[in-house]
Amino acid sequence: MSIRGDLQRPRYFISIAAELASVHPRTLRIYEEEGLLCPQRRNNRRLYSEADIRRVRIIRFLTRRQGVNLAGVKVILQLEALGKIRVYDLFDGTDVERYVEEDEPQPVRASTEGTRDRP
Repeated sequence: MSIRGDLQRPRYFISIAAELASVHPRTLRIYEEEGLLCPQRRNNRRLYSEADIRRVRIIRFLTRRQGVNLAGVKVILQLEALGKIRVYDLFDGTDVERYVEEDEPQPVRASTEGTRDRP
């Protein structure tokens, strides 16, 4: 089996997929309802692939780090599917890759330099 085929192979139930993607299972259902994710089904159970998990991480990057709403994410992912753009080209590719590959992305911390301490 090719590497690409292996990434597409459905293997994780929703609870495991949610844990791997660091989201709540309800988040995966919302992404599916919004048309952002399309897990395969067997016996009426959702099964997620490695590619699905990676897509969830990209969605999280766009929403949390870039402030894109789900409608915007949908447009970006549709354009990417058509080959018109690449998410990695829209933003700093290393930042996207680092965020997507991390197990638990760390929030961006605001600089505290020059601020007063509050009592």
